[in-house]
Amino acid sequence: MNLLEDKWLPVHTTQGETHIAPWQISDPDVLALAAPRPDFNGALLQFLIGLLQTACPPDDNNQWGEWLENPPAPETLKLLFEPYTPAFNLDADGPKFMQDYAPLDGVPKPIANLLIETPGDKALKENRDHFIKRGKVNNICPNCAATALFTLQTNAPEGGRGFRTSLRGGGPLTTLVALDTHHGSGNNQQLANSLWRGCWLNVLNKGDLPTLSGNTDLSEPPAIFPWLASTRTSHGKGDITTPKDAHPLQMYWGMPRRIRLDWKQTTRGSCDLCGKKSDSLISRCDTKNYGTNYDGPWKHPLSPHINNKDGLALPQHAQPGGLQYQHWLGLTSTGTNNHPAKIITSYLESEGTGRQLRGEQLRIHVFGYDMKSNKSRCWYETTFPLFPLDAAIREQFIEIAEILIETATGVASMTRSCIKEAWFKRPGDAKGDTNFLQEAFFSHTENAFFTALKTLKDQLDRDQNETRILREWHRTLCDSAFQLFDYWTSRGDFETVNPRRIATAHKKLKNWLYSKKLKKKLQLNNKEKSA
Repeated sequence: MNLLEDKWLPVHTTQGETHIAPWQISDPDVLALAAPRPDFNGALLQFLIGLLQTACPPDDNNQWGEWLENPPAPETLKLLFEPYTPAFNLDADGPKFMQDYAPLDGVPKPIANLLIETPGDKALKENRDHFIKRGKVNNICPNCAATALFTLQTNAPEGGRGFRTSLRGGGPLTTLVALDTHHGSGNNQQLANSLWRGCWLNVLNKGDLPTLSGNTDLSEPPAIFPWLASTRTSHGKGDITTPKDAHPLQMYWGMPRRIRLDWKQTTRGSCDLCGKKSDSLISRCDTKNYGTNYDGPWKHPLSPHINNKDGLALPQHAQPGGLQYQHWLGLTSTGTNNHPAKIITSYLESEGTGRQLRGEQLRIHVFGYDMKSNKSRCWYETTFPLFPLDAAIREQFIEIAEILIETATGVASMTRSCIKEAWFKRPGDAKGDTNFLQEAFFSHTENAFFTALKTLKDQLDRDQNETRILREWHRTLCDSAFQLFDYWTSRGDFETVNPRRIATAHKKLKNWLYSKKLKKKLQLNNKEKSA
């Protein structure tokens, strides 16, 4: 099986679901990926972006724009991919895609170990597989095996002694640019969504390559595709792979885990992941520790980074509670410690060097695992609006956006605190996680937040001030806080509800919402009423 020649990618088309080869993604009938799991879709999207970035990056924004509007013929892509075909064999003799160069003498593992949520040996020994049960995935088809292999290598979490994490650490956040055809339809949006555009929007220009972390002097294929040579093992403390040891494109093809699929004991039947029938179901793989240990100042172009206390930019990861608009600014705006993904900033620099798509509303597509060491707690995925800004208004726009987020965070916290005071006689002693109350507040106000930002951009473009937006935001915060307070404090057992406690907590919330402190943060005159 060759991953550039065979039809193995699951996709939605105008005619229904089918499988295509990668070179067919520019067919206008191909709409989106159709993998059986959302993490597989996220990985396949990055596989295709990496392939385009490697085989045919645009010379400049003009060529990029031309192919965005008028995709190349599939046959053109087939020719461009052809030189890379030997690196994408999954099961032939010689190097195998994302697998160790030589046979491994490690202990064979069930094929389910390629899935990030699979409980580890220790969890199985202690019978702690309460939610993700053992034995659910025993045989998978070659299509799913290839996808699972790439998903694991791209997101590899901690896996025990010597089992290395991905180049971006365990379960990194990925941020991509996407067309917003729904909200852009009233804005004379011209481009329809397709799988091709979802990928091509995220391919950097050829001239961006030297600006990425990595060593462009290393031009041999193994510097890009590490499985084409013996693995850079990492038994010793100093056995690391830094940007000077690999080409920048290896960030798209990182391989920290030593794995070999076992093709000797395949069976016939249905795949436990996608349900498709196959003559070559794979049930086992060989693994070994001390694979490539990526370290140093890698900065993946598809991930946001944040500085640690030593000033080193590290990839961001999803946290419990998910992805909400309070995280939006850090994903889209460069700050003292925040660094949006390179692909995102290429759209934010709207003057001169930036990519411009007039009339098109863009969104930022964010996804990634929430990991705790080697435990996968959740998969998060969402989209947010993306606002390219002129330099003349950028600073003021970000300043107001920070105020909106900061005040929402304060009100969300106070609302939760007051609800707890209404519920419990001693709220400080109450056990249980009540963070869902803050998450509900952010969900409740998300539409208003992005509407306010859109209005803010329009007003700043017209040189109008932002006072009305801040007044309306104050009203949104107050209305949402009271609605959530009333909702949650009225849902307890009638005999346990304490009306005096509820009234006291409500008064405290009201006083805080109309306090000088909050109005000062919103730059509102204390005597001025909210809108």
